[in-house]
Amino acid sequence: MNEALLSSKNLSWCTPVEFFNELDQEFHFDLDPAATAKSAKCARYFTPADDGLKADWGGCCVFCNPPYGRQIGDWVRKGYEESQKQGTVVVMLIPARTDTAYFHDYIFGGKADEVRFLRGRLVFTDEDGSPARDAKGHICSAPFPSAVIVWRSPDMAQNLRDMVLDLIKSEPMTANEIAATLSGRGQQVNRSDVGPILTKAQAAGKARNAGKRTCSVTGRSAIVWTAESEEIHG
Repeated sequence: MNEALLSSKNLSWCTPVEFFNELDQEFHFDLDPAATAKSAKCARYFTPADDGLKADWGGCCVFCNPPYGRQIGDWVRKGYEESQKQGTVVVMLIPARTDTAYFHDYIFGGKADEVRFLRGRLVFTDEDGSPARDAKGHICSAPFPSAVIVWRSPDMAQNLRDMVLDLIKSEPMTANEIAATLSGRGQQVNRSDVGPILTKAQAAGKARNAGKRTCSVTGRSAIVWTAESEEIHG
């Protein structure tokens, strides 16, 4: 086990570039609030001297891989609180420690729009992009599983929700078909954005599962969604 990855004093364990790029293609980040000049993933970033915990993240699409020390709960709270500001999306990479108070206070219970538990374990890097290694010089994975947490401001979540529901008022569609249609209209949307919206809309009685059919996008059998009748008629 590489103890440096768990050190509360070490800020140099950075997000693998390939992993960040995948998220960036989806979200198009413009702020990294927990970075150093060498590790920053966005043109705009805050270093420890800037203190991202005190800075304003409002109106940005934020990627945050916070320090994994004792203050991590403060960073998770900050991510949730900043996501309540208009026009803000916060995506945070953290250890998947689901027993912690911050997971229950700021992520579970509908606080986060998405919780993506990663399969396997990440290989973090240093500021130069070199992978983490153990005492024998072997590349080593993190000693903990990771999760990506997504918070969207109410206006961002509501706008996308309305677009999804408007689509399925006219005809039943799969989540992939909805994402493809909205992407064709210039929206930055994919399947992982649409799924949680449909699930929440179903719980609120605004959408329902209309069975299965072949998806026109994937060619596979998938759930088809439609808006409930009261939503259609206002």
